[in-house]
This record gives sequence, C-alpha cells and structure tokens, in this order.
Amino acid sequence: MFTQAATQKKVRLSILHAAAFLFIYLGNILLFLSLRGYFFIIMGVILTTLVPLSFLTAWKLADSLTGTIFTDKNTGDVIRQEDDICVNFLIDNPSMLCALRGTWMLAVGNAFYGTSDTQKLLLSVPPRGKKQFQMTVTVTDLGQIVFVCQEFVLADLLGIFMIHAPCNMQCSFFVLPKQKNAKESVLPDTYSGAAELSESQQKGSDYSEVTDIRTYQPGDRPRDIHWKLSARQPELMVKERTALAGSELIVLIALPPEKPNAEKLLTEGYHKIRDLMKGQTALRLLIWDNRAFSFASHSCASEKELDAAFCAIFRTDLQSHSSNMVQQYMKNYYPQLDSYLCLMQEDDSVQLEVCVHG
Repeated sequence: MFTQAATQKKVRLSILHAAAFLFIYLGNILLFLSLRGYFFIIMGVILTTLVPLSFLTAWKLADSLTGTIFTDKNTGDVIRQEDDICVNFLIDNPSMLCALRGTWMLAVGNAFYGTSDTQKLLLSVPPRGKKQFQMTVTVTDLGQIVFVCQEFVLADLLGIFMIHAPCNMQCSFFVLPKQKNAKESVLPDTYSGAAELSESQQKGSDYSEVTDIRTYQPGDRPRDIHWKLSARQPELMVKERTALAGSELIVLIALPPEKPNAEKLLTEGYHKIRDLMKGQTALRLLIWDNRAFSFASHSCASEKELDAAFCAIFRTDLQSHSSNMVQQYMKNYYPQLDSYLCLMQEDDSVQLEVCVHG
C-alpha cells in the first residue's frame, strides 16, 4: 500500500536557487574587477566557502534527525467511528545543526481497504531541539488506519541542495463501529442447536471434551456414538458433550469484495454479533483467508474479545477475506458441522441467517 523507503541518501539540485546564487557570485566578481575593492574580495571568499559549508550542514543534519509518530495516549490503539483522535508528529534534533525548511512525505492510508494518500508536511528544524506538529483526525471508515513516513527532504541554508534521506516512522490504530446499547438477540427458529467447532477441528471420532459416557437413547445423534467403546459393549454407547462445546455458536462472516457493501456488513454485523453475545455463553467467528486458503477462527466470549477479533480481521486487506465460494468451503472444511449462522448481505440489507449442511 505504501512506497518503499529509500536505502540511502541522495542529493537533488535546485536549479532556481543555484541560478540565483550564481548570479550573485558573478556579480560580485564583476564589481571587484570594476572597483578593485577589498570588500568584494572578502565577499567572494565568503560566498565560495558558504556553498560547501551549507551542503555539509544539511548532509550531517540528515543523519542526526530522529522522529516518531504517535497518537493520544488516552485513546489507545482502538477508536470508534466518527471519533476524533490526535496524531502527533515529533522531530528530534540532538545536534547544533539546523535547517530552515524540511519536508516530510507522510502517507496516510487504510490497510484494510488498501487506500492511501500522500501529504507533505513542512517543518523547520531548530538546533538542539524538538519540533512537534499535532493533527486532529476524524475517522469515518472501519479498518486499520496507518500513518507512515519513509522519506524526508532537507534544504540547505542556501536552498541550493535538497538532501533526500530515508526514515522509518509509523503509527497505526484500528477503527471499530460505535458501541450501542446491546440488546439480547433471539436465535432464528430454524436454528437446530449450537454448532460444535471443537468437534469439527479434531480428527477421528473420539473427542476429548465429554462429561460422561452413557447408553444410546432414541434421538441421540449418530456422530456422538463412541464406536470404539460400543464395539466392546452389548449396547451402543454415546458421549455427552461439555457445556462449553454445546453452547458455542459458529458465525461465518461472508464479506463482499466491494468497499461500501463490506463497510455496511461489518458495521451492522458488529452490532448483531454483539447483541447475540448478550444471550449466549460464547461464539466463534469464522472468516475466509485467501492467503492461507483456510478459515481464520476467533473465539468471542466477551466484548473485548469481539473487538480483538475485528482488529485481527482489519490487519489484512478486504480482498484477502472475500470469496463467492465461502459456503462451499465451509462444507469442505467442516463436514461434521450440521448448521451455523452466516452474516451476509441480501437485497441491500445485512442478515444473520442459518445455513444447514445438506
């Protein structure tokens, strides 16, 4: 999303300032030849030594400068949509050198949507001092907002030479939907029970999260039968699941590839999931990851874990999570999962629907 930083310093010449200085220098020579004054000799010496001295000052200053970008400590790494946040840009100069004009290339972007914009920040550099610039930013889009500065340009005191130097300053924070008063959400009537992800992730049929082994009763699911134990008993034996596995809901987030639709789904979906958590013990979010070609799993038993799950989603770009085959992938990866909830967009509305493997 952002351009790579330069590996070493480089110099660019300002033609306008160089021409102006050359005009003054040649004018001083012509005046000396006409008037033969000692003043013009002294001025010639000063002008001659001033050019390399000014260049060396800017060149050495570029090596001494350090900087950082940071946000207001009160906000932390997570803020809510339409909230204001203070971003501070600090330059520290420990040397006695100075520069009247410095330009920092500041890139601001959203890592989730893959958008960025470059701004030029103009600051002077005082000797043995710090220069701070504070920006108040109002964020409207969800995602991970990143401030990056990888290059700055220092002009020497004469303005003739432009020293391009690399730097590494970065700051980021996550933008989540605004919190509303959570209300308990009722599961759809067609939802037959809690989905057990812990069972679908383990191989074989002998699962560890059980509370008891008992005889088979009419209505027990065939996949709960303990086949190894039943082979040595006159009756079928089944496993009773722990309460945690039996109450963990599976919610699949089916992200659309378009930014407006994804923004709407994540905003409204966040509130639907948060309302759902109020009436349930725990749930697990699943979202497709194209890079790993598998599902990323996030366990959510509290609002803090829900926020952490959304932050983890925003660390990668939107296109990495979008696929029109996501429900087919669910059948392939979790064949033992009878049903799950799917957060999707249909007819310009965000729905939390039940999907049943058939």
